[in-house]
Amino acid sequence: MRQLLTPKQYIFTIVFGLLLNIGYAQKTKTTYYVGVWDGNMIQINNPNVVGKNSFCVKKIVINGKKIKTNYKIGGIEINPEEFNFKPEDELLIQIDSKKDCEPTFHSKGFKLQRD
Repeated sequence: MRQLLTPKQYIFTIVFGLLLNIGYAQKTKTTYYVGVWDGNMIQINNPNVVGKNSFCVKKIVINGKKIKTNYKIGGIEINPEEFNFKPEDELLIQIDSKKDCEPTFHSKGFKLQRD
């Protein structure tokens, strides 16, 4: 019959797994763009991370609303009208991405917001 883990072994396994997971977790960087939306689609290049089967952008937030879209494609297009924004609205776009890559923002009327 197979012996079960002792409570100490069980706790050690959980702690070791958590530490390992934290060590490999990718940190994110956040970039902000601010501007007046002209009514056209917002376009973001989302490069594939070199050597991995994943893409750069992890999350997009517009004026506090998390955007639900497919983040596993090379180009992301967002129509803010689908999220109840109107042309001429001022938008703050937050792009969270992996630290080892750089998405590019391709919509007119927006500027990179610096701290």
